[in-house]
Amino acid sequence: MRNYPVVTDAHAHVKTKAEALERIREGIPTMVCGTDPEDARWVMELCHMPEAEGILFPVFGLHPWYADQWKVEDMMPYLENCQVIGEIGMDSLWCNVPLKRQKEVLEKQLQIAAEWKRPVVLHTKDQEREILELIRKYPNTYLVHWYSTDHDLDGYLDLDCYFSVGPDVIWNPAVQRVARQVPEKRILLETDGMDAVKWAWEEGQKNQNYAIKEQESIRETTQKQPEEIVVKDSLHATARMAAKLRNSSPEILISLTTDNFLTFFGNSY
Repeated sequence: MRNYPVVTDAHAHVKTKAEALERIREGIPTMVCGTDPEDARWVMELCHMPEAEGILFPVFGLHPWYADQWKVEDMMPYLENCQVIGEIGMDSLWCNVPLKRQKEVLEKQLQIAAEWKRPVVLHTKDQEREILELIRKYPNTYLVHWYSTDHDLDGYLDLDCYFSVGPDVIWNPAVQRVARQVPEKRILLETDGMDAVKWAWEEGQKNQNYAIKEQESIRETTQKQPEEIVVKDSLHATARMAAKLRNSSPEILISLTTDNFLTFFGNSY
């Protein structure tokens, strides 16, 4: 196993204390998302553990999946106590919340973030163009998490957005395009949490391109079953593949993404 520099995770939903402690033990700075008031309380509990200081950073926002269950006002105690707002956005792929309601919730949070000068993490599934038009109205620092479509990428690049590359970069051509095209000062790595990593690995194992063409680049982790993969495995595999796509080395890419993590977060720790 190669020795890598400190690796960061720009987007994670941490569902268990064991996963939080793994991140702390391994020294993986992580933006931990709280997506509704109940989830935000859990994230606060994790991030307020004494040993989590300087490792786990809370990021709060009313997620589009829950926009019909809660109001933005319900999230205000959490929005007021975080340095980054998110993930927020719109989604017509994975949820059935009316888009009108999603847009209302998103725009209210974009207004708050712009007024408070807080960076934003965006969720853009199948609503990329609509969100792009909205954020043009609210100049800010934006991180587009796990962008995985072939259209409108250039529009977000023109706005100087950050992008976090997800674990399916190993097999997903749209995510590979992001990994190739994002400027070096704007690329980040993410797991989206270990449930998402497991999904990405299982999908990848079904994918012919993953199984044949990219086996060499991820040989350190392909022998593991999805349930055996840990946080560092996933981030290192993502870094190896992204580095290969960019004609770079994993060590350089990890150092670069760590610098970008700190810059996005405002050098706040």
